[in-house]
Amino acid sequence: NGSSLLYSTFIGGSGDEAPHSMVTNDAGELYIMGTTGSSNYPTSALCYDGSFNGGTLYNQNVVDFPSGCDIVITKLNTAGSAILSSTFVGGTGNDGLNNVTGLNRNYADEFRGEIILDGAGNCYVASTTNSTNFPVVNGLTSRGGSSDGVVFKLNSTLTTLIWSTHIGGSGNDALYGIQQDATGNTFVTGGTSSTNLSSAQNSN
Repeated sequence: NGSSLLYSTFIGGSGDEAPHSMVTNDAGELYIMGTTGSSNYPTSALCYDGSFNGGTLYNQNVVDFPSGCDIVITKLNTAGSAILSSTFVGGTGNDGLNNVTGLNRNYADEFRGEIILDGAGNCYVASTTNSTNFPVVNGLTSRGGSSDGVVFKLNSTLTTLIWSTHIGGSGNDALYGIQQDATGNTFVTGGTSSTNLSSAQNSN
């Protein structure tokens, strides 16, 4: 009812972090999706990717990513007192950062993106990448403009990238939201400056 603070915690490394989206599973464990510029952001043993992948300088009043940024997914226990699992996801460019001209119009548009869970606890994430080598599994490997939308699925323990794909055309693209229907089809929404978005997807 909002009358008591049940838990509160810092999560991050020596650089800047920005959380974008949170969701809990049926057990009350919290999944956080965000962006980090910290090479020492806390990750868990056997996570999908325990190493910061870097990127290019991004500096604004809100955040400072001198070494670039990665997407991070972190799972907390129900009390918020322990990290159950945590991983980086990204390539050698900036990931989880929507900083392209035309798609970044309002305050905090840089940090749009979403995480959801299915009934088995698998994570689905919609976000943005500037990396030419963002990890792709069973998805579209082509990349068009300087920014693409990305959508990917991780298992519940964040140890395996089950599938991952680019969404984009020859212009700049970004994904902001994600949902699933009752049969497990995944829907994403975002922004694009690509005139060939549909044909780019169909051609792959």
